[in-house]
Amino acid sequence: MENREESLRAVWKAVRAGNKFFIAGHLNPDGDSLGCTLTMTSLLERLGKTVYAYAAPAIGGDLKFLPGLEKIHVGVLPANPDFDTVILLECSDRQRGGDLESVLKPAKTLVNIDHHLVSDAYGHVNHIDSAASSTAEIIFQLFEASAEDNLLPTPDEATCLYTGLVTDTGRFVHSNTTAEALRVGSALVALGADVNKINQVIYFTKSFIELKLLGRALEKMEMRFDNKYSQIILTRRDFETFGATPAQTQGIVSQPTMIPGVEVSALIKEEPDKVSVNLRSRGAADVSRIAQLFGGGGHARAAGFKVTDKTVSDVADALAEVVYNVVKDLH
Repeated sequence: MENREESLRAVWKAVRAGNKFFIAGHLNPDGDSLGCTLTMTSLLERLGKTVYAYAAPAIGGDLKFLPGLEKIHVGVLPANPDFDTVILLECSDRQRGGDLESVLKPAKTLVNIDHHLVSDAYGHVNHIDSAASSTAEIIFQLFEASAEDNLLPTPDEATCLYTGLVTDTGRFVHSNTTAEALRVGSALVALGADVNKINQVIYFTKSFIELKLLGRALEKMEMRFDNKYSQIILTRRDFETFGATPAQTQGIVSQPTMIPGVEVSALIKEEPDKVSVNLRSRGAADVSRIAQLFGGGGHARAAGFKVTDKTVSDVADALAEVVYNVVKDLH
């Protein structure tokens, strides 16, 4: 992005100027959103600020090891929102964090920090860097922009940021793994990030139910359009069979992209109040553009959307039609 350093300094100026902060990431926080929320909460407290950290509606079990999690108010908004500064992390629009208008309206300063390709500049202060691998990468750069304050991430903060970095880059294998991402990762390890614990909990721990659900998903995998498109549909009955929840599908959507020739993979989940869809691309297709057509968003290689007024089969059919037009000419 243009004037990255100047933009980061503007964010840091807002951090230093504020006294009472509300901070949140997006709904159903992933490792990047939650890791950055925890890091900024810790940093602000070290600066002597008052902080109300929020996440909604729930936090995945694989992220409950993150240090400082007890400071997060899960699904509970403040009764008297009188914050002078609000920081939204990885929220491409002001609704991405949920219904926060009661907090946003009275705030004097709204800071928007994001790395999505398509993101609204809705804040009074905006730092949107689509070249960044993750919001965690940006937050580390924010520490560097505070050079005059001589602040570095603590080991706990480094653990939270490394979690965001490693999950958004897929353990440094996705196309967003840049030289800068690797530099930041190396620096966070040097600062005390607990890499072994992160890897063990996130990548090498699965419950019996999650593995059974993975098996069901792979059984139901379908190949379409000359094997360029892989589709998995998990119904409410599938979840009920194993006593599982849609949150326990982490990583399933990426499995089909290991098959040579697959350009786009979709995991379509029938939930009680909606149909949710996760999309992955091997590289040639931009799945964020597919998701946008259904009111969602994300990144070129990983995106998603939710639909509340259609059946799971209707969503699958509509999605397949769009994907066909994307992948038909890909080789």
